[in-house]
Amino acid sequence: MASGINSTDVDGNFPVAGQDNDSQGFRDNFTTIKNSLATAKTEISTLQTSTAKLNAENDFAGTVIKSASLIATTEELYPSINTTSSMNISFINGHYQIIQVGADVTLTLADWPASEKVGKIRLQLTSDGSSRQITWAVANGGGLKYAADWPGTFTVSSDTNPLIVDFWTHDGGSVVFAQYHGQYT
Repeated sequence: MASGINSTDVDGNFPVAGQDNDSQGFRDNFTTIKNSLATAKTEISTLQTSTAKLNAENDFAGTVIKSASLIATTEELYPSINTTSSMNISFINGHYQIIQVGADVTLTLADWPASEKVGKIRLQLTSDGSSRQITWAVANGGGLKYAADWPGTFTVSSDTNPLIVDFWTHDGGSVVFAQYHGQYT
């Protein structure tokens, strides 16, 4: 974006030292400076509200970040959830979520990004030490497609050795793919 600040119309040679100077030159310079300061204020305000910040969270609202080279980036960890009732697992909470179940529950995968965007969630699952069965569902009538090694009955029984599973979709959650990685000991 090119700046609209006008510095070229300020007469840097005015006033001329040692002579009587017309006041119109002062008024012209002051008007140009005033208008340029107003333009600068508008441009700075736009930059303050519409650019990425290093000292604050940034919500890009779906804007594409293109041709970037990332080094040492991380994904946010959603804090552990202990649940004894069925609940939604929201994509909005982040890509890695830790859940401990204390009862047989249904976990519903929800809040996926719009179609043509890929959304992924990795879950780390433990139980309260008892054998707990998890039933999986997708919000808004979406369906699940399981990898061939997906357990027939999904049971979590350890409070220390988690099961890891991945879910992803590219059509807003109409079809969610599920992959079981196993139990980590």
